[in-house]
Amino acid sequence: MAGLVLEIAITRIFSAAISYHFTFVAVSVALVGLGSSGLLVHHWLRKIKEGWAANLTIIASLGITLMIPLTLFVMHALASRITYLPLYMLMFASAFFFIGIVISSAFNAFAHVAGRLYAADLIGASLGAVVVVLLLSALGGEGTALMVGLVSSIGATIFSIVAKSRKKILISFVFIAFASSLLFINETMPIFSIQTDPAAQKDLPLFLKENPGSHIVKTQWNSFSRIDVVEGITGNCAGNADPYSQKQCSQTEVVAKIFIDGGAGTNIISWDGNTNSRKELSNWMQYLPFKMKIDPKVLIIGSGGGRDVVAALSSGSTDVTAVEINPIIFETVKSYGDRAGNLYTHQYVRSYVDEGRSFISRSQEKYDIIYIPFVDTWASVSSGSLGVSENFLYTIEGFQEYYDHLESDGKIIAVRWLMDSPRFVSTFSELLERNGIPRTDLSKHLVIVASDSITKDPSVTMVIFSKSPFTDSEIQFLSDAFERSNYKPILIPNVVLVEPYSDFLNGKLSYDEFYAMFKTKAHFVTDDSPFFLSFEKPIPQVLQTLIYISIAIVAVFLLGPYVWLKKNKFEKSEIKTGTAALYFAALGMGFILIELSLLQKLILLLGNPTMTFAILLFTILIASGIGSFASSRIVKHNTRNLTFVISGIIVLGFSYAMLLPTLIYSIISEQFIVKSLISVAILFPVGFLMGMPLPSAMRLVKSYSATKVPGCGQLMAHFQFLVQSCL
Repeated sequence: MAGLVLEIAITRIFSAAISYHFTFVAVSVALVGLGSSGLLVHHWLRKIKEGWAANLTIIASLGITLMIPLTLFVMHALASRITYLPLYMLMFASAFFFIGIVISSAFNAFAHVAGRLYAADLIGASLGAVVVVLLLSALGGEGTALMVGLVSSIGATIFSIVAKSRKKILISFVFIAFASSLLFINETMPIFSIQTDPAAQKDLPLFLKENPGSHIVKTQWNSFSRIDVVEGITGNCAGNADPYSQKQCSQTEVVAKIFIDGGAGTNIISWDGNTNSRKELSNWMQYLPFKMKIDPKVLIIGSGGGRDVVAALSSGSTDVTAVEINPIIFETVKSYGDRAGNLYTHQYVRSYVDEGRSFISRSQEKYDIIYIPFVDTWASVSSGSLGVSENFLYTIEGFQEYYDHLESDGKIIAVRWLMDSPRFVSTFSELLERNGIPRTDLSKHLVIVASDSITKDPSVTMVIFSKSPFTDSEIQFLSDAFERSNYKPILIPNVVLVEPYSDFLNGKLSYDEFYAMFKTKAHFVTDDSPFFLSFEKPIPQVLQTLIYISIAIVAVFLLGPYVWLKKNKFEKSEIKTGTAALYFAALGMGFILIELSLLQKLILLLGNPTMTFAILLFTILIASGIGSFASSRIVKHNTRNLTFVISGIIVLGFSYAMLLPTLIYSIISEQFIVKSLISVAILFPVGFLMGMPLPSAMRLVKSYSATKVPGCGQLMAHFQFLVQSCL
C-alpha cells in the first residue's frame, strides 16, 4: 500500500512542481529503487545471519520514514528547480529502495506461502488506490508522501513486535512519534511545501514574473490537480510571452486567476451580477456567436473561472448550463461571491461539477449553442506537455454526442489554436458524413476565424459548426463583426475559403492527401485513441524521449544483473534462467497492457479520471489478491491448471475488446453508482485470474532455485514500466 501511495503522490508533486512530463519520473525512480533492492537481497541472501528478514524489514521501514521528509525538504529548499532533478530522483529512489527491501525480504523468507503473501500485497495496494484519493484531497501531495513515512514506521513497529525485541520496539515508537510530528509541522509551517519551479516555462511562474504585485493567496490539492489562486493582478503586464494572455490581463479586470498544476489558468473576472454589465465581452471574437440568436440556450463544457458564462449572460442568454470537472475551481469561484457576481448561483445559470462527455450523455435537453473553450495556453501546448494526455471531449464520438444534443439550427463552438484548424475540418467532415451529409456540403456548415494570423501560432482560433447550413443573415453578421475587429477569417460560407481547405471540401483532395499537407497531425481522433492534443508527427517528441529513457533504464536493470549472474557462480537449477525470464517479462507486459486498456475505456464510461483510476486499481488488485490466495489450491505445483488460467485471461481479453465498447455506450447515461458497480463486475473476473500466474510461478522457482526469486518480481516490474512508458 505504501509503495503505491508514494508513487502516485510523487506523480502529482512532479506534475505540479516541474511538468506533466515528469510524472513518468515517479515510475522511473520506483523502478531504480525497487530494482536495486532486489539485487541487494539477491546478492547477500546467503551471507546474512539468521533473523535477517526481520532485521532488514525493520531497518528498511525506518529508512522510508527518514528519506521521504528529507527529500521533500530538499525540493522545498531548492525551489523544485529542474536543474536538481537527478538529485530528487536519487533521493526518492532511496525510499523505493527501502520499500523494495521489505518486499524482496518477505518473498524470500516466505516463498512457500507466496500466494498468501502476494494476496496481502495486492489487497494492501488496492486499499492504497482508494486511500490515496482521500489523502491527496485532505493532505495534499506533500502530506500524502509524509503519511507513507508514518505508515512505514508503524510497519517497523509490527516487525519489531514479531521479532520480540524491546529495543527495536522502542526505536520504532520513537519513529512513529517523529513521523506524526512531521505531519503536524507540514500543516503549520511550509518547510515541506513544493512550489512550482520559478525558472520553468509554466504559466504560473511566468505570470507571477510578468505581473508585478500578483501573489498566490491559496493552494489546494485534490486527487488529480493542484490549484493555485493568484490575486493582486493590476493589468499592468510586463512583456508577457503569450499575447493572448496579455490581452486578457489588460482588458478584463481579473479578480483572481486560477492555475492548474502550475500550468494552464482560468480567470475569475469582476462582475456585479447584472446581465447588462460587461457588454464589452460580447464583442470578443470567441463570444460573437452568443449574439447570433436572441436568448440562446447555452451549454458551456469546462466553464473554469466563469468568464465564458458571464459573456453568454451579457450577450443576452437567460439559460446557461455550466459544467466544470474540477470541484476546487468550482468552489473557488463561488467563494468570491459578490466580487464575481455570485456567478455559479446566478438565477440564469445552472452549474454542475461533472465531466463534459459524461454530463451530456445523460442530458435529455437540446441546446442552441454547445461551447467548448480552452484553458491551456500556448506555453503548455507548444511545450508538448499535453501531447500524451487523453481528451475525450474532442473525439468524433464526442462531437456526435454534441450534434445529437443540438437544436435543428444549433451550433458547436470550439476555441483553440490555429494548428488545430485542419483537425477540426477533418472531424466535422467525418461528422457530417456519418449523419448523411456529403463532405462537399461542409463549407455551408463551418466558419473558422483566427485572432491574429492564419499562417502561424500563437493565434487563437474559433471554429463554429452549424447543424444546418448558415443563413445569409448569420454569414453577414459574422463577416461584418470580423472585419470591424480585424479578425482573420479562414472559412466563411460563400465568402472566404483558404487553401487547402477549398480543394479538400470540393473533393479534389482525399483525406490522406489533406493530412499530408500539414506539418502537424490533421486526422480526427476516436475514443480508442483520444489524443487530440498530440500534434507532432509521427509521435510527440516528449514521448520519444520517454521511450528512449525507459528502454535505457530497463536495459541497465536487465543487462546489469545478467552480467553479474554470469560472473558469479550459483547452484545449477533444472529451471532455465532464460525461460523464467521470458515468462515473468511476458507476465509483466500482459498485466499492464490489460490494465491500461481497461483504464482508458472506463474513463470514458465513468467520466472522472481519478475515480476511474481508483476503482480500477482497487478492483483489479483486490481481485488479484483473492486470486493469488486461491492459486495455492487451484494451481498448486503443476502447470496444467496454470495453462487453463492463462487461457481464461486471453479469452476475457478478447471478449472485452469485442463487447466493451458496445456495453459502455449502452450504459454511459446511467448514474455514477450504477456505472461503478458495473465496472467492478467487469474488472473482477480478469483481476481474479491475473492474480494466479505470479505466485504460482514463484513457488515453482523457489522449489528449484531460491536465489532466483527476487529477480523474478523485479523483471516483471521492469517490463510493466517499459510498456507503461510506451503507451
